[in-house]
Amino acid sequence: MLSETELQALHTNQRLLVKELQSRGITVISIEKDLELLEAEYKGHKEFLLDRDSSISPYPASIISGDKYLAKTLMRKASFSVVEGRKFCFDEVNDALVYAQQLVFPLVVKPNFGSHGNGVHMDLENLFQIKKAIDSLSKDFIIEEQFEGKEHRVFIDKNGNYAALHRDPAHVIGDGAKTIEQLAKEETERRMNPRTNCLCPVLLDDTVNIFLARSGKDLNYVPKPDEKVYLRHNSNVAVGAMCEDYTDKIHPSVIEICKRVLEVFHGLPYAGIDFLTTDVTVQQTTENYRIIEVNSVPGIHMHMHPGKGKPRNVAKYLADIIFPETK
Repeated sequence: MLSETELQALHTNQRLLVKELQSRGITVISIEKDLELLEAEYKGHKEFLLDRDSSISPYPASIISGDKYLAKTLMRKASFSVVEGRKFCFDEVNDALVYAQQLVFPLVVKPNFGSHGNGVHMDLENLFQIKKAIDSLSKDFIIEEQFEGKEHRVFIDKNGNYAALHRDPAHVIGDGAKTIEQLAKEETERRMNPRTNCLCPVLLDDTVNIFLARSGKDLNYVPKPDEKVYLRHNSNVAVGAMCEDYTDKIHPSVIEICKRVLEVFHGLPYAGIDFLTTDVTVQQTTENYRIIEVNSVPGIHMHMHPGKGKPRNVAKYLADIIFPETK
């Protein structure tokens, strides 16, 4: 069994899964500490665990879903609503700029492979901004239209289990006295001391400065009482977004769409689907939603310890699939 020290050394998502496995009498040992490669065993059934990957995750499906453009191409072919866009190699800048002019602004530039919102540039209004975003990347990238909707992360598995979150981009609520910077630092302090959920520090960086400048604000702006000021467009939790459990609020059509998306990636046992929609509580149509990405190694911390709302034991769903005999 992993010692408490070894358990605490694991990153949070892995640690939550291991705790669920151990609670079922499954033995978990460390094989390679730096990789966080583990071996789990229950009555002769052995599995390597690398992040949330095990033998039940088909390699082709994992690779295909991780390729953002290829995944989008397959979903479009299966008649799902996805944003319009194309992939370019890092040395195809001129071709990318020509293509960008055929799309409807604002646009998004992002790496074809990536996670945690790293390298994602949103609200790009002209070719100069697009060129600057491309120059900041050193790998294949995607240019795509920006769909205006609220972002949700939907966990779905092959057994039909699901959990859903609304991710609201990082923001502050004014009190009429403190600056945006002071409010953001106070919120970070509240979240991290002590840390009781998945929320991360509110990151103040150049992206925030640029975003605020578009509305004539900066970090020294003092919001009015109860004024909500967004700090960025990206709703990734790692840079300060709020996440609220929406499992009981989403319309059944959202779940049906996500179930069918999972089937596109043959054999994929579970996924975290980034789902943009103008209203998650109503029937979804081709006009009001877009599938942005499919994550074959979904984060579970945000579902199990959301910033707001009811915790969902997604680790249980993973354990049921990896070791079905312990279900």
